[in-house]
Amino acid sequence: MKAEKLTVISETGEKLGNYSKSEAVDLAKERGLDILQITFDKEPCVAKIIDYGKYKFDQKKKQSLAKKNQKRLEQKEIKMRPNIDRGDINVKLKKIVAFIERKANVKISVTFRGRELGNTSFGKTLLDSIIKETEDIASVLVEPKFENRTYSALLAPKKIK
Repeated sequence: MKAEKLTVISETGEKLGNYSKSEAVDLAKERGLDILQITFDKEPCVAKIIDYGKYKFDQKKKQSLAKKNQKRLEQKEIKMRPNIDRGDINVKLKKIVAFIERKANVKISVTFRGRELGNTSFGKTLLDSIIKETEDIASVLVEPKFENRTYSALLAPKKIK
């Protein structure tokens, strides 16, 4: 504690009054508890008499409860090559739809190798057709872009109002 003058609050929440730092510490020790400074900006600062061990336990419990209630966002990836057949595209499309229905983001990538790099426009066309077919259930988070021999796009489930 940095403050010299403290407004002390008891463990039950009642205001005990203004004390010097040493008097407040003695008051807390008499009760077998600890003192915790709550405000730091204005004089006199507010301090509360509490059981610090119990306070830490409650904080940890709140933190774990918040973590437990947190939603984890899943991201799946579907990889394709430019010379993919129409039947295979349909299989991949069904997989994409299944992932989106499970509320997962889906990254779709078309990877090029060797001579395929000479005609990369097919990758963009393929991604655009997939986006068009899934537009009623998915929205585009990242537009199709070409990086390191790969065209990729990111789809997310649409928010239902």
